[in-house]
Amino acid sequence: MKLSRSTKIATAGAAAILLAFAPIANAAVLKAAGATSVSGIIDKCKAEYQAATGDSYDYPGGGSGAGKTAMQNKTVDFAYSDSVHATPVANEIHIPTVIWPVGILTNLNTSKPLNLSRSTIAGIFAGQITKWNDPAIVADNNKTITTVVLKKTNGVVVKDKQGNPVVLRTQTSNISRTLPNQAITVIYRADNSGTTNNLVRALNKSVPSVWTKAPADAFSAAFPGDITKDPVHFRSASGSAGVSQLAKNTKYSITYSEISFAAAYGLQLTNVINAAGNSITPNSDSALAMAAQATVNADGTVVFDYNATDPAVYPFTATTYALALTNYGDTAKAASVKKAINFLGFNCPGLHPELGFAQTTPTSIFGVKLLAQLAKLGA
Repeated sequence: MKLSRSTKIATAGAAAILLAFAPIANAAVLKAAGATSVSGIIDKCKAEYQAATGDSYDYPGGGSGAGKTAMQNKTVDFAYSDSVHATPVANEIHIPTVIWPVGILTNLNTSKPLNLSRSTIAGIFAGQITKWNDPAIVADNNKTITTVVLKKTNGVVVKDKQGNPVVLRTQTSNISRTLPNQAITVIYRADNSGTTNNLVRALNKSVPSVWTKAPADAFSAAFPGDITKDPVHFRSASGSAGVSQLAKNTKYSITYSEISFAAAYGLQLTNVINAAGNSITPNSDSALAMAAQATVNADGTVVFDYNATDPAVYPFTATTYALALTNYGDTAKAASVKKAINFLGFNCPGLHPELGFAQTTPTSIFGVKLLAQLAKLGA
């Protein structure tokens, strides 16, 4: 189902949706694992989740690949993954739970954000652009750019009836910047990562002439060449915190992760020039605009339109799926898993908006799909 302009994903604005939960008499302690993209928000709202439901769960993260493996090994009650599980176990389903922007983070020791086109980003991560003063990067940062101004009331972005950010106007400005004559170090995920999958999928779909390889959870597998041939300009680490820490320690580096890791590790977020030619800051609103152009399939999987020309879209947007079972053989367990996924999808983003996850409502198109998939969970 295509989400048209009039049926875009709704949000609840700045206030959190505090859904009503009825804690069960014997509180459950669930086991989960997977995407590090949601580790921060899970940790942030852990106390609030326990207060609202009476339940708790352990979430060591480990990456989307680890979550899929845990589901296959039946060592967790459910998992989170930023990419589709290609080999699900019996009764496993995908539940689209949260939407968020994949940030492009740099260590250029400046508070001034870089502007990069999708083709330039593809060239950097493919190893074709190796210096910060490459003509493509210089051109992206010495030009007239268009930015999108969202309508705000008392500092809060105004949403339409469907919950979409209202575009007040676009504005143009001239930018001029001198880039350093320094080599670029690309920091990529060593572990299987849904964040990687979302980034390389967007590059493959939007700049196929540069990013010629099919998407994969492993960056080395999706890399359009032999990444082992350049160990100097390409370095790796595990987890979002791992790549962010390595980027922090490596001057003139670039990496990708959830946007909250930029401030946490003193890195700079990049503004990305989308298909409409607008320079877009990665945040929950620009991710929501991108998600509004997506197709949500009947099985819960999401297909983004990476060439969407909506003026406000951020092209590197991801969905985190909950991987859960339609048959737990335990009514109480199934109910607890439902509550955990429900809370992350509808409550946590509003409780902690600083982390950049878009908040949806149960009546939005995305929220309806989430609830429809949740309804399939049973004893």
